[in-house]
Amino acid sequence: MIEIKVNSKILLDKLNGHDKIKNDLVSLINKAPGDQLYGQDKYDDFIKKLDHSNSKSTDREWVKYLLPYLQTHFEKCVTNLGFEVYSIKDLWFQQYEKEGRHGWHIHSQNYTGIYYLELPESAPSTELVDPFNLDNKFNIPAKEGDIVIFPSFVIHRSSKVLTDVKKTIISFNIEFDKVNKNVSERL
Repeated sequence: MIEIKVNSKILLDKLNGHDKIKNDLVSLINKAPGDQLYGQDKYDDFIKKLDHSNSKSTDREWVKYLLPYLQTHFEKCVTNLGFEVYSIKDLWFQQYEKEGRHGWHIHSQNYTGIYYLELPESAPSTELVDPFNLDNKFNIPAKEGDIVIFPSFVIHRSSKVLTDVKKTIISFNIEFDKVNKNVSERL
């Protein structure tokens, strides 16, 4: 088998307006219904609250509140990645407390991402595995308010929260499509 390596971008940027919306968004998520996830299948998961089962619905109050901010952010990202359009396929929250974690996994669509709504300094950001060297694991240097977007096939996890804090993330699967005309003309 021949291995051909192609670089791929990982985008990391602060969500514009995070400081303005954080408290209201946390309040909406805290009031929202959710499930718990404990060690299903081969994963060592412990997620205190999540609403992944409703990830396709845009009728949730917290989604309606956040969506305009995300759309502005994604419009910037779609251009940076060399595409014309994007479509959010799934959007959900996950909350972790002490001992909380989400085992190694991948996502669907061509990109996935995380918005770090609450990320105390003692809580871990997302850990990724280099697709070209499975022995090379690294943490995203994210801070609260950041959004990271990376190819959905990249193996990643949320390491265990070791302190008595709450970490809240909003995860999404997004499809970027239609190669930008400027990019295709350059090729």
